[in-house]
Amino acid sequence: MKHTDIKKLDLSQPRHVWDVADYCRRSGLHKAEERRLIRLLGKFASSHELQMNVIRPQTRVR
Repeated sequence: MKHTDIKKLDLSQPRHVWDVADYCRRSGLHKAEERRLIRLLGKFASSHELQMNVIRPQTRVR
């Protein structure tokens, strides 16, 4: 786990930080996808990081 110095953070734009397990539960993601995201991002991640790394199965095939 990395620790960041608060003085180095860009505080001009607040970011919403999610608990990855909570985000997956609310989004209806499978447990395997939750484990993959936790391995990739850690226990906490911004909403943008989560949205960019979620793999959703295709629901409609032409």
